[in-house]
Amino acid sequence: MPTHAILPHHTPDGPGPVPKGARLPARGTRTGPVPDRSRPAWAVPACLGFVLFLYTVFLAHENGFSEAGGWLLGLVTAAVATGIGYLLVRERNAMIPEVRAAAYGALAGSTLGFLHSVAGGTWLRSLGIGLGFAVLVGLASYNLFHWNERHRH
Repeated sequence: MPTHAILPHHTPDGPGPVPKGARLPARGTRTGPVPDRSRPAWAVPACLGFVLFLYTVFLAHENGFSEAGGWLLGLVTAAVATGIGYLLVRERNAMIPEVRAAAYGALAGSTLGFLHSVAGGTWLRSLGIGLGFAVLVGLASYNLFHWNERHRH
C-alpha cells in the first residue's frame, strides 16, 4: 500500500489536515484569541454610528416625530448599530469569511430597512429594501474578503 494512502493528512509542507493557504483560526492564548491591534476596533463603528445618529434624527424630524422623540430614536438606533458593529469588527478574526460577510450584510440591511421605515415607507417596502441591501452588502463583502485572502499570500 502506498504511503500517501496510509497517512493522508501529511503533506511535504508539514503534518496536519489543513491545506496550504487555508485560513487558520485566530491565534489564541489561555485567556482567548489575541485581538487584532492594527487599528482601534471602535473607530469605524463609532464614526458610522455618529453619521447614523444624525441621519436618523434628520429623518425623524422630517416625518413628524417630536423633538425629543427624534433625538431619542437617533440615539437608540446609533447605540444599537454601533454596538453590533463594534462586536463584528472586534471578533472579525474569529469568524470565517462567509459568516463575517453574512453578519455585515445583516447589519447593513436591517439598518437601511429601518431607516426607510423611519422615512415613512411601508413595512413591506422597508423589508424589501432591507433584504436587498443585506444581499448586496453580503455578496460584496464576501467577494472582498475572499479577494483579500487570495492576494494576501
